[in-house]
Amino acid sequence: MEPARGRGDRPDDDFESIVADWRSEGSVPDWPPEPAEPAEPAVQPRDGAVHRPGPSEPVDQDEGHYHPPDPPPLPRPGPPAVVGGGLILLGLLLCVAPGVLGAGGTWPLPLGLVLIAAGLTWLVLRLWTTDPRDDGPDLYDDGSRL
Repeated sequence: MEPARGRGDRPDDDFESIVADWRSEGSVPDWPPEPAEPAEPAVQPRDGAVHRPGPSEPVDQDEGHYHPPDPPPLPRPGPPAVVGGGLILLGLLLCVAPGVLGAGGTWPLPLGLVLIAAGLTWLVLRLWTTDPRDDGPDLYDDGSRL
């Protein structure tokens, strides 16, 4: 068996032999293109200004773009949420800085922890609402609404 024509031991030799075969067919352009004689010097922008070519007229930015509506305002907290938040804040205050409330000794820390737990429990239990008309999940309901 005869070795491939123009193949060498290095990858560069293989590449050169392939390009030489193509050039003998006359279908390979020279790359990179040779620089034009004489080469034009690059123009330096003045004062940091950069020219970016673009359309001569300003483009309407709203054309073809979706702009979602403004979100609704946050709901105001109801009285139960204010009570739960107040218990949590009072408990944090007793745990972190009991001197602000004039408390001293060892009792503010346990009381603060109990108030934090009570506030969290109050808020979590407020999330659990029961509907007297609710008979449980419908086994044939696929979740779609019309």
